[in-house]
Amino acid sequence: MTVIHAGSGASGVGPGTTSPSRHAKPTSADSDTNGDTNGDTNGGPGQTLDPKAAAVAADPGGAWRTEPTNRKEAFAQRHGIDVASVSTEHELDVKLEKIIDAADFLPSRWLTLGAVAMDAVGRIRTQTSLGTGFLVTPWLLMTNNHVLDSVAAADASTVTFRFENDRDDRMVRTIKLALEPHRCFVTSEDLDVTLVAVAPTGDGNPPGATFGHIPAKGATGKILVGQPVNIIQHPDGRPREVALRSNLLLTVDDATKLTYGTDTQPGSSGSPVLNDEWELVALHHASSPPSNTLQSNVGIRVSAIVAKVTQLADNEAANPGTAGTEAAVMLQEFLEIGRMG
Repeated sequence: MTVIHAGSGASGVGPGTTSPSRHAKPTSADSDTNGDTNGDTNGGPGQTLDPKAAAVAADPGGAWRTEPTNRKEAFAQRHGIDVASVSTEHELDVKLEKIIDAADFLPSRWLTLGAVAMDAVGRIRTQTSLGTGFLVTPWLLMTNNHVLDSVAAADASTVTFRFENDRDDRMVRTIKLALEPHRCFVTSEDLDVTLVAVAPTGDGNPPGATFGHIPAKGATGKILVGQPVNIIQHPDGRPREVALRSNLLLTVDDATKLTYGTDTQPGSSGSPVLNDEWELVALHHASSPPSNTLQSNVGIRVSAIVAKVTQLADNEAANPGTAGTEAAVMLQEFLEIGRMG
């Protein structure tokens, strides 16, 4: 059995750049309880915020206008605008205004849909750290490579679902499951992503039958700069918490990464970054160096992850094997769910 380590290098950090602070939380002796440790990995002197990010933070409502035309067109298409009938960028902006500049009301089902997404998120416990992961198919869990970087690490790890407090702030009944990398395990260092199979629940069914899953859609245009992102996470290994809506997409850095201003802590590694329609936008990767004005974080774009998985699935024979006896089937299911979702 061979493991794909697609690419190399530490999260695309090259010479002369400052490495983002990764958010895996070292395991403590009482890591199955509600710990009270809040030490973030961010530190050191404040740095100047990227000018593009600063401009978005200063005028989030109008920031989307600065997006490249192709990204605005992709967003417009996803929201029912016939882009082929639009002749100028000004006309496109006028149509987008009707969607983006609407009153800041959300339907009550927004909370229900968020609760559904939250159920797919679990806390990962390895032999050395705590992290977050989430189901992207009935069987497959997504997290960071720096949380689970090998078959051996995954084989010795577990994921706990519904690790949260109820309305009375009491711990609910959690469900802990083993990981099964012998069935499927794919990891990429350059995208800092891992996909691994999860053991069935007690009734023999896939975990997604109980907890649901968050599809990984490869299409772009799910969000524009200045719009809110939501992160479901287990910061510091604590019961599940959510950072909602006051956190903005600041920049789309390149085809692989984007930057957003959202609160995270150690243990948040591997969390889903979602738009206001609870669609997966990115995989939380690390915090950026702190600035004097705003804490920002870096995520790996889901479109880049889907493109990588597509490449691996299409060239399985050429890439020295995807680990696991069911990997080919599970990766195809991952791609098909993303296309349908």
